[in-house]
Formats: sequence, C-alpha cells, structure tokens
Amino acid sequence: MDQPVPKYYKIYEKLLKQIRQGKYNENNLFPSDTELVKKFRVSRGTVREAIKLLFQQGYLVREQGKGTFVTYKKIQQDPDKLIGFTELMRQHHVKPTARIIEKKIVQAPAHIEHIMELKTDKKVARIIRLRFGDNQPLIIERSYFSYKLFSPIYDKDLENNSIYELLYDHTDTRLGDANQCIEAISAGQQEQELLEIELGTPLLLIKRLINTREGIVFQYSEDVYRSDRINFYTKTVPYNSDKDPHNLPLELEDQNIF
Repeated sequence: MDQPVPKYYKIYEKLLKQIRQGKYNENNLFPSDTELVKKFRVSRGTVREAIKLLFQQGYLVREQGKGTFVTYKKIQQDPDKLIGFTELMRQHHVKPTARIIEKKIVQAPAHIEHIMELKTDKKVARIIRLRFGDNQPLIIERSYFSYKLFSPIYDKDLENNSIYELLYDHTDTRLGDANQCIEAISAGQQEQELLEIELGTPLLLIKRLINTREGIVFQYSEDVYRSDRINFYTKTVPYNSDKDPHNLPLELEDQNIF
C-alpha cells in the first residue's frame, strides 16, 4: 500500500518546478517563510521542511541580513587541474577580489612541518585570505608557503593580485604537481562570520599540497568553499570488466599525506 506523500514534500516539488521553469531567476529574492505559509496555507514547520530540501540540493542560499536567494548556476572547478582562484573566476566571467585576514611569518607548527617535509628551514608564510566573486564571499584560503620560495612576493599586493601570477612574474619558481583531498564539513563560527552563512551550513574543505617542478613543497593549504556557490566535477575512466571482480572500478591511491 502506497504511503501518502507528506505536505512538505508536495510543497517542495511545486517550488522546485517553479525554479526550474524560470519563475525565479538566478539571484532573485525568494519568498519568505511567512509568505509561503500564507500561499500554501500550512504551518511554518511544514514550509521549513520543504525549504530545507531546496537548500540541501543547492537551489537556495541564505545571505545574512539580506534574505534567501535562488542559486542554481554554480561555478564549476576541475579538481584534476591546478588553477588559481583568480583564473577560475575569469573563466566564469566573475570579478575576483580578496581580503587579507592574516599575514605572518612563523615557525611551522609540527603538523605543517611534517606535511611540507621541512628539514632545515622551517620558516613559513601563513596567509589567510577571504576570496570574493562579484563581491560575494566564496572561499576562505588558509595557506602555508615555504618562506624561502615565497619571500620575493611576501610584500606584494596579495589582495588585488593572484599569488601564482605574482610568483611567475617575480620569481623563477614554477609549480609542478599537487595532491588534493576533498572533505565535507559544517560551518563553524569563523566560517559563519566570514562567508555570511548560517552556523552548520554544509561546506567543502579542500586540503592541497603543491610542489614545484623540482619536487619541493611550495604550499600547503586548507581552503573552505561555499558548496552552494562552487562545485567540483571530475571524469573517471571506464570500468574494466576484465579485472578482478573484487577490485574497485576506480584505483584509489592512499598517499598518506594529510
């Protein structure tokens, strides 16, 4: 016997259909809970359950002090290609800007010393930047750079320039491969304040270790991305049915880096 469809799910389906049919354009202000309660003649709790599904699927985003907005055109990034935030924004015709939250020269903490394989010179530049796309906060970059390699550009304008472009313009250092790990996290207090989102909002944490072409570690970063604004896409190789049937379709390599 079929179970009755809950009221909140019916409302979710109606709102989703309206979004997909273009009733609400990208970045349009979405109706408030009060307006939806009146429209559908249901309780506030029922409306909130319906809205929760739209948030979870990335169709809505809440801006503190501004309201709820429709968002379904996300910035896509290929995790298999090393690209700076500035270039990524340019590719999507979005204006990139930044704000320095912290900029210090420090002795590497023990775990950073281990990750970056620092043997003798353990001095690093710790840079925390808040990155914006069209004036909307998108990413918190928390990075450690090898100070020996980073020192020529340490005093450059890191708010209005790409670090990688500065590196290539003012040094002979050239970047090589990178290892990345993507995790799902929830917004804490700092993320809530800087990204202008609600506490507990789902986010993406990208841990990234970047080497020079000579194999020297240049940077280790733990960047927090707004998952409602940026997503990652990747392409896998076809499944090979001739392999051991107990093997996974994808060959996952445990780097034990992070």
